[in-house]
Amino acid sequence: MIPASVQIVRLTDALPDDFEALRLEASAQSFAFIEGLREEWLAGRYDSGDDRFAAFAAFHEGELAGIGAVTPDPYDPEPDLLRVRHVYVRSLHRGAGVGRVLAAALIQQGLALASRLSLRAADRHAAAFWEANGFRPDKGGTRRSHLLTR
Repeated sequence: MIPASVQIVRLTDALPDDFEALRLEASAQSFAFIEGLREEWLAGRYDSGDDRFAAFAAFHEGELAGIGAVTPDPYDPEPDLLRVRHVYVRSLHRGAGVGRVLAAALIQQGLALASRLSLRAADRHAAAFWEANGFRPDKGGTRRSHLLTR
């Protein structure tokens, strides 16, 4: 069941207004990968019209609660493989279903375009989360920890 208070928005024109606060929170928790999303956004990777580059924001009760992206896998550039990247849910919003709804949007987008999705879980909690969302541990690729196959 999707919590009614969570809204997913595909980002097209700009990063959300509260992105900087989210980025700073993630950085304070040693999750530097959000900086990578910012750099890729500023480089124009998400405005090329290529659906394989998709960023989504999750809003919980109107507040920016999380963010994530699907891109071609920069470490395993195989045509049937996309990568779930830059996923972060703010501490205040964890446990409210935000991550689950955001993950569903990322998985739906990715599997609509490729038969496999990869990711690298940041820690054991992230690994457990992604495994609960269908990913399986995988050591077969470069710099990936998990794989989901359609």
